Amino acid sequence: MSPRPRTTLIIAVIAQAAVSVVQFGLPAIGVDIQNKFGLGPAGFGAVFAAVGLGSAVALIPAGMLVDRFGARPVLVVGAAIDLCAYLAASVAPNAALFAAAIFVAGIGSSAVPVAGMSSLLREFPPERRGIALGWRQLAVPMGGAIGAAALPLLAHVGGVRLALIVTAFATASTASVFAWLSAAGGGTARRMRLDGALTARGMRPLLVVGLLYVYALGASLTYIVAAARDDGLGKAEAGALFVVLNLSAAASRLVWGRMADRGGGTRRMRTLIDCGMLAAVAGLAMAPVLHVGLLVAVPVTVALGFGCFGWNGVLYVTAGELVGPDRAARAVGVASTMVFGAGALAAPVSGLVAEHAGYDVMWLTAAASSAAGAAFAWRALGWMRRPRTGAAVGATAR
Repeated sequence: MSPRPRTTLIIAVIAQAAVSVVQFGLPAIGVDIQNKFGLGPAGFGAVFAAVGLGSAVALIPAGMLVDRFGARPVLVVGAAIDLCAYLAASVAPNAALFAAAIFVAGIGSSAVPVAGMSSLLREFPPERRGIALGWRQLAVPMGGAIGAAALPLLAHVGGVRLALIVTAFATASTASVFAWLSAAGGGTARRMRLDGALTARGMRPLLVVGLLYVYALGASLTYIVAAARDDGLGKAEAGALFVVLNLSAAASRLVWGRMADRGGGTRRMRTLIDCGMLAAVAGLAMAPVLHVGLLVAVPVTVALGFGCFGWNGVLYVTAGELVGPDRAARAVGVASTMVFGAGALAAPVSGLVAEHAGYDVMWLTAAASSAAGAAFAWRALGWMRRPRTGAAVGATAR
């Protein structure tokens, strides 16, 4: 690998990890925030959702801007927004202004994932894009883990204010370095519209596959501990399964990315099919194995982690390749928004299933959703096999 793609990958991972510190690590200081503003659990949940919601509404516009003007100016503006917004959150006098500030920070942070994925699609050849996107996706849980470890320490020393001040400079500085190292100049797209991002052959079925896969992801991540406790496992045993799930989820990003690169990047869609099939089998097995005990549940949880996670990186790179280099960022923005939005609904919907029908039925519905996604992906493979016209970033499935 030449120095430039490697450098782009490293700074993209670092910048994404910095963004994820707050987006996935903020619950680590949830009690401090609740005490600071006098919030209950539901109130904190609403506040915590603000940063993710800000990113969700801005991902598609950020992708359009990257396609039109290039990654550098979008990253600079995003860094400035993040810096100002997190500093404003650090001095917010009430929960409403705090939530508004981190919502704006989420908008600024949207530049990093879109620019990162778009840059990697441009810098890496088809046979290495999957593993590159896998490393970038690994930055998400990495940032959450850093946040879980660092934010409580900062809050202990200087309260929520210090934790957010450090976060402000971390996110702004890493995004600025990313901008400095990114390719100069504007993008190649002439119009600020979604043309091509939804009409490219295979794009719509690809998004449907992602929608069907997100349900199992949300159900397993949110309720595996509760389901394990409900089936008689102890607190430590249920916690161990949660750790196993997250470790497997992290490893899956690299494994599936590497598999998707086989044959010069021609196995994208088949890799997505493999993910769905594995998630379906693991989902079917989770209900009985949790009744048996920890030793039997661990290998199934590993399979569940590999099946339910790691596919999103493959989904993003496939979306970018389908539409071509001049519209790759907006395609990634569309796919990311779909995953964010559906993911926000997956947890409460699967929770309702568990509440009214039990966790065993929840696992069955997660398996059914994954199986439906795999079946739809198999049918959609026909779209990927057809010859394409116009510019293309690289090969797709065959």
